[in-house]
Amino acid sequence: MDNSARREKILQLLQGSPSPITGTALAKACDVSRQIIVGDVALMRAQGTDIISTPRGYQLGAPVGPDAAAISW
Repeated sequence: MDNSARREKILQLLQGSPSPITGTALAKACDVSRQIIVGDVALMRAQGTDIISTPRGYQLGAPVGPDAAAISW
């Protein structure tokens, strides 16, 4: 899987999940290291994708539920 295909898969996984997904789970789904996922998320954010990091993992859009209180701006 090339870089752009992997980032598309990350986006699809996040879009399909009602709750945050850990970097480890994304790494296993994409068959790469967690550090590759961290880099991909950084690049996706730089390109304008709204990815939120929570204590429970990554999610799209504004945080909701118990994770929202844990994020300080």
